[in-house]
Amino acid sequence: MSARLLIDIGNTRLKWAWCLADAGALPATGVLPTPWQHAGAAAHAAPAELATLVGTWHGLANGETPAVWIANVAGAAIATEVEATLASAFGTLPPLQWVRTTAAYGDLKNGYREPAQLGVDRWVGSIGAHRWLPGETLLIVTAGTATTLDIVTAGPDGARFEGGLILPGLALMLGTLARNTAQLPELDVLDTGAGAARAVRALGADNTHDAIAAGCLAAQAGAVERSWRALGERGPVRCLLSGGARHALAGALAMPVEMHDNLVLLGLHAMATHA
Repeated sequence: MSARLLIDIGNTRLKWAWCLADAGALPATGVLPTPWQHAGAAAHAAPAELATLVGTWHGLANGETPAVWIANVAGAAIATEVEATLASAFGTLPPLQWVRTTAAYGDLKNGYREPAQLGVDRWVGSIGAHRWLPGETLLIVTAGTATTLDIVTAGPDGARFEGGLILPGLALMLGTLARNTAQLPELDVLDTGAGAARAVRALGADNTHDAIAAGCLAAQAGAVERSWRALGERGPVRCLLSGGARHALAGALAMPVEMHDNLVLLGLHAMATHA
């Protein structure tokens, strides 16, 4: 069985990647690869979007049943829907690996006080980042429904997930502000473009639209930059940025970042490859 289907079920979207075991050599460590040939996403609250995956996955399979690796933070109901979608796509339910958070994976130790309480998406994303950037201190930022900041350190006894921060994502901030005020307009992530980023750097905006967008961006960027500075006092640190709002957030950051499409899928790929 050479095909693998990797699925990251987030709070609002299902992200997936299709990869082949014999797709060629991957780059050496030190670079974050994108080791899949096809990828996509669907809003899992929209049945019509999930239904489109049946034909897409069936066509990619070309008669072969893939191994499926899944990280799910959205609960049991969507898990049942995804299983039904998979069975429809391949004619039978393929071999499934529902990934769970563990106390350790390889040389990466889970430093949460109660390891099982760490979200599986944060854990698997850290596995993916550490797989390709071993020996480095990492600040892993995922700008999704929630924005998470996770810290992985490396030492002579192995690597450790140290913990991190969770704050409302950019879209949540924008939406909450509009819903709970009388006269402020509702914006979405697409409204936080270059003008808002410039306003963040200028410490102010000359119109309400940019003031809202820049304020929410500045809150996100401030959390990232403060964590970056604190980690930098200990030694070199690399900041990795992924998630649907990554481009908006990157424009507001006054520090170097490396962007990746999806670190959770990268972690699932690492786990599937070494299973």
